[in-house]
Amino acid sequence: MRHLHRLVVCLFFLAPALAAQTISPVLVEYKEKASGRFQIHNDTDFTLTVVLEPQSFTVDSDGKPTFHELSPDIHVELSAMSFRVGPKQDYYVFYKATADNLPNWFCIYANITGPHTQEGIQVRLELPHTVYLLGKKPGQADDIAWVQAVSTSDSLKPKIEAAVENHGADVTRVREVEVTSVSGKQTYEGFPLFPGQRRQINLEWDQPGTPEHIQLKFEHFKAETDLHAASQ
Repeated sequence: MRHLHRLVVCLFFLAPALAAQTISPVLVEYKEKASGRFQIHNDTDFTLTVVLEPQSFTVDSDGKPTFHELSPDIHVELSAMSFRVGPKQDYYVFYKATADNLPNWFCIYANITGPHTQEGIQVRLELPHTVYLLGKKPGQADDIAWVQAVSTSDSLKPKIEAAVENHGADVTRVREVEVTSVSGKQTYEGFPLFPGQRRQINLEWDQPGTPEHIQLKFEHFKAETDLHAASQ
């Protein structure tokens, strides 16, 4: 997903420094249950306060996430819920997670705040660590069905409008999207396909020629189809 990074308050002289903070890894996948860690790096010259908040989320057909309180069927144990990270220091958070139903997914948001300014304003940054708890059976090529695959040329840049459905019972991640013409190729960021989800894919084409083919690259297989000209 593109992933879930929200800047809550911006301040012109403090926000750039705070926004340079990182959480890694941003996304992980586990089979059935999780036992992992993530790192928060403080690249500033001041101490940061961090409060962790696990949240569940849903994703619509356009890839837009909606966050809400952690689902009661997801159980997360964290080594710390709040802490401080000194200047130029790293802090590691360890966690375990299980779910009553699989697949399942959630996000651990690190709410990071810096010091107050003389004006009493404080900057807060939210960085996500997203966790997928997958089932025993991975996604298969037969789970993926193309619903739409067209190219349009009614604007300055040709556009691709496609849609796929995941008929499988597990989350299946598209690692990369590739579109090709006779004389050009362009790659795009991937995304997760949730069980039973139809995902709309809207892309702009910046390469030579007319886009003719689209391919979704998964971990162990590919799904591809030709692009047809949209009817005028």
